[in-house]
Amino acid sequence: MQAMQQDFHQAPDGARIATYTWLPESGHPRALVQIAHGAAEHGRRYDRFARFLAGHGYAVIASDHRGHGATAATTGGRGVVGEDAWRAIVSDLKGIGDHAAAGHPGLPLVLLGHSMGAMLARDYAQEYGADLAGLILTGTFRTLPGLDIDGALAGLEEEIAERGRSALSAFIPRTFSSFNDAFTHRTGYEWLSRDAAEVDAYVADEDCGFAFSAGLAADWVGAIRKINDPDNLARVPRGLPVHVAVGELDPCHQGMTLVHELLEDFRYVGTRDLTWKAYPDARHEILNETNREEVQDDLLAWLDKHI
Repeated sequence: MQAMQQDFHQAPDGARIATYTWLPESGHPRALVQIAHGAAEHGRRYDRFARFLAGHGYAVIASDHRGHGATAATTGGRGVVGEDAWRAIVSDLKGIGDHAAAGHPGLPLVLLGHSMGAMLARDYAQEYGADLAGLILTGTFRTLPGLDIDGALAGLEEEIAERGRSALSAFIPRTFSSFNDAFTHRTGYEWLSRDAAEVDAYVADEDCGFAFSAGLAADWVGAIRKINDPDNLARVPRGLPVHVAVGELDPCHQGMTLVHELLEDFRYVGTRDLTWKAYPDARHEILNETNREEVQDDLLAWLDKHI
């Protein structure tokens, strides 16, 4: 496998989106897997999984969303974005995927989204689903737990009116504040994984765990309404294979409730190839969990079957 290659994708509005590519050592890649990371993290955190896939013949590309990682410098800093950030991030993913696909004509494209990235991936599938050969959603949930969309938007719009879109907001930390309640508290991020070394790496990473601006938080909440609208759900091609993989003890999905609701959405719109797996005792970041080799093998088997 070749070393990770870092580059930048120039968005139409001038933002420079950091991208990371992993290619198989030799031969033509079997497919292209594009990764959309979660909230308050970055694409480099998927290096181990990307190297695993590249070692099995897949080309992998990840990127840092606006307000995240190495992209943040061109969008205003960590957690800060411009206008209508969500739509811009979905467009960035499309542009990056198109560029990577142009370098490998004819390769199937599979989009893997984690957590907030799974919501971005669902939006992508609604807008550009015909481009995809598969959709993988990890650490996913239909909506933010306990979210009152109207109330949240009203509060965030008030914050924006008072302090502007770029002012950091307590909304995301407040929404996530109870996630660690079920676990022995050491850092406050035990809900991510049973692997203490992975939790410590997250805590030590300055590009992880930051607050969102009011503008980015409002864009995310508004996007949840968009992606769960029945008319938009129906735009996902019925023939697009979808796989959902979560930790059973992930606090984001409220005891699997928000996973089962999401699966019902896909069944309702007629998704013909829908599979899912919940890993016992695993938490939110299943690719950084103590059973990550099992998760990697399962995702590889799904890819091998569908490519």
